[in-house]
Amino acid sequence: MPRPSQVAPRRAQLIRALERVMAQQGYEAASIREIAQAAGLAPGLVHHYFPDKESLLVALTADLGARWLARLDEAEALAPEARLRRLIELHLSVDEARPEELGCWLQIIAEAARRPSVGVVWGEVVAGLRGRHVSALAALAASRGRAIDAEAGAAALLALVYGALTLGPSAGGPPGYAAAAAWSLVEGLLAAAPRPDGPSQAAG
Repeated sequence: MPRPSQVAPRRAQLIRALERVMAQQGYEAASIREIAQAAGLAPGLVHHYFPDKESLLVALTADLGARWLARLDEAEALAPEARLRRLIELHLSVDEARPEELGCWLQIIAEAARRPSVGVVWGEVVAGLRGRHVSALAALAASRGRAIDAEAGAAALLALVYGALTLGPSAGGPPGYAAAAAWSLVEGLLAAAPRPDGPSQAAG
């Protein structure tokens, strides 16, 4: 009986190892030896599964993105308002904080601007995030009887979310300020949007 392939499990070990090492000391400082040690593998095995450290970062970007989008998809069955609130909470709620993942995301965003291979995958993740926010915002607007530009609204919401994540504590806001600000943005967009059968008016 043939032995099961070790490729997928070993690649997963190395991806998670890079995540842990990056969270502690950053991507640039993460050596192949340290990544291998965190994975419990010999350093020489790393290049058997990934040609270089950048290809491992690309794999981590795809893996983190898939995990993040899967969490967002868990909100699909909720009512429109609860669904959009959940998308915001998963990004910004203090109770949902995942420091290790967030530390990696912020570094990935920076590396995506410098490394095209990372930028391509990060762009695909952003497109997935945007699509889910467009859908949720459009559903909420429909439930409130508003004709909103969900594409523009989702872009503004994501800009606020990722701006808040990038600035972090240096923004100086109290705990939970970003989630509250994101929801205020949503309510403002809905209040300013016209009703399909009449002029714009504030939501009562």
